[in-house]
Amino acid sequence: MSDEQDNTLTRRNFLTGAAALMAATGAAFSAYPFIRAMSPTKDLLAAGVQEFDISTLKLGELKTVIWRKQPVFILKRTPQMIEEAAEVKTSDLVDPAAPEERAANPELFVSLGICTHLGCIPKFVEKMPESGTSGFYCPCHGGKYDNLGRRLGGPPPENLHLVPYRLAGKDRLIIGTAEFGGYGENVRKIKDLPPVEA
Repeated sequence: MSDEQDNTLTRRNFLTGAAALMAATGAAFSAYPFIRAMSPTKDLLAAGVQEFDISTLKLGELKTVIWRKQPVFILKRTPQMIEEAAEVKTSDLVDPAAPEERAANPELFVSLGICTHLGCIPKFVEKMPESGTSGFYCPCHGGKYDNLGRRLGGPPPENLHLVPYRLAGKDRLIIGTAEFGGYGENVRKIKDLPPVEA
């Protein structure tokens, strides 16, 4: 093989390598906007943690707020409601959960306001059909939950899903974390919730 052929081969290898490197760099630059577009934006991450004023919430009253485009129930439970929920036999429930597994503070119940059957929004009633106790009732298909969102009857397969929250003083409730998405997380016990940062 002559020196001229050696030079040609070396030049060819160099040009092939340089072209491959430029193609890979171009592909990386082209892919970056797509990858960035699929990542959550700062405002979306910030929307994952919201603060709500509960100073006007009275005993026995339900407040519905919107968090991450999902309804969230905030119920200030009366001593009678607490007693009613305590009388429910956990062993009789389809999706068993003790009261302390559903509410960190007995007086306050916080959950997603989405029926676990077909995604309707149940309404809070002081007297549930048949039982006469307070709870969440979904009139669309007859789903029944007690005042801790535990499934009592009807077609829903499980309890109302919980959301991470913490109290900031007596009057402010902070809901969510940057990563927690809501309904798809399928959390039904307090212990499974991610902590809300202080």
